[in-house]
Parts: sequence; C-alpha cells; structure tokens
Amino acid sequence: METNAALLELCPEPLDQDVPDHRQHPAQVRLAPLTHPHAHPHDRPDFVSTPVPIFVVPMDSPPPGGSGSALSPDSCLGLNGHSRATLDGAARSWLLARLPNRVSTAMATASHWELYGTRGLLVVACGEDARQMGFSVESVRPESSAPHTPCEVLTAHESRIAAGRPAAERERLITRFWVRKDAAMQAVGRGLSIAPDRIEAGFPTDQGTVTVPCPYGIEVPVSVRNFAFSPSYEFAVATPEPLSLTPSFAYSVR
Repeated sequence: METNAALLELCPEPLDQDVPDHRQHPAQVRLAPLTHPHAHPHDRPDFVSTPVPIFVVPMDSPPPGGSGSALSPDSCLGLNGHSRATLDGAARSWLLARLPNRVSTAMATASHWELYGTRGLLVVACGEDARQMGFSVESVRPESSAPHTPCEVLTAHESRIAAGRPAAERERLITRFWVRKDAAMQAVGRGLSIAPDRIEAGFPTDQGTVTVPCPYGIEVPVSVRNFAFSPSYEFAVATPEPLSLTPSFAYSVR
C-alpha cells in the first residue's frame, strides 16, 4: 500500500508513560485509559491486564538524545515487519544507534521486539507479549491527493459506509478499516494469507471485535482498537480474545 509524505505531527497532549517493569509484576499492572473509547469489557475499573510498551517514533529530523546519523523517513518502510530475530547483530546495532536513547535502551534490554513502519513513522513494540499482538500503521494521504488505498480490501458493508462519506473523510476511513484487518491478521499469525474483503472491520467506534477465518473452519475473535496519535496516520492494535494485553504508549515526541 502506498503511503504519503506527510511527516508526523503528534497531538499536543503527550502520550508519555513510564515503561512498566514486567519482572516485578508480570500480570498485575493496572493501566489508566490511554483514550476515552466506548464501553468495553477490558475498560472496567477492576480489570487487570498486562501492559505492552509501545514506542512511537517520528523520523523527520535527528532524534533528541540519539547517537549516529538519523534514520530517514523512507527507512521506516524497510523496517516494517522486522523483529529482533530477523535483524542480525550488525543491523540491530546500526538501528539502536539511530533511535532516541529511551527507545534504544528498552530495545537493548528486551528479549523481543517488533517493528512497524510507514513513511516517516516507526512503531516499536517491546517484550515477549508483543508476539501475541498485531499492529498496523499507515499514513493517510492529504485530501488533495488521489485515492490510493485499494478498495478491494473492503467488504460490501464497509464499501457502503465509505461511499456515504464525503471525499475528505473517505480515504481516512478506508485506511482505518485496512489497519484493523491487517493488525487482526497479524495477531492470529495469518499475515496477508487471507483476502481482506473476507474480514469485517467496519464497526463505528474506536474498538471492536474482528473475526478472522482460520484453517479447518475455525474463526478467531480478535479485539481491535484504534489509537489516534496524529491526523497523518491510522494505527491499530489487535489481541486475540480473551487475552488480557494492553498497549502502553511509553514514548512519543512531536
């Protein structure tokens, strides 16, 4: 999927939170809500979940506190889909030297991390629990640009919803549906092996359940949630139900 050249402009309210220490309380960390979504079972005040640190790093200028030359906005595309295991020692060292210190320190001490990128933005999910989650981030082309998102990713229901929106909103909505599907497929280990138009993700709120078809007629329910940290991007996080994993945004810069 093509991405646009818009650089990240994060919202004025910082998303920064302390990075949780899983070694002390592996499944007993209570999170304050990151946004104000509609009611969901996982948002009950007494619900206990395991936080997964997520680092949101824009690549439009040399990162503060980092060492070495900065990553370019285009380099994020090449890093998309990589993990600690898929990069050799030299590549890992090269990458860590070009990220902000807080991000590189967390990555260096984590036994596992995964990378998700689009032009101008890199998202890093740290920890073993990231293996059980799916993430997808895409940039949204400006209103003046021609649509690029392939409409064949949509179900008939989603196509009707998109067709009823003004042109200024349509591209963002299609991209939002796409990242939900992409994250859900990653969360169950299906990647792009399923035609996206077989997955219904047109729920109207910021979070909902997406059903992913799997082999032998099995269908897996996946909790998917959108996070709006910039008007230039759509970002979705998915977790197979009923796992209790919650993204904890640990780092962001403007």
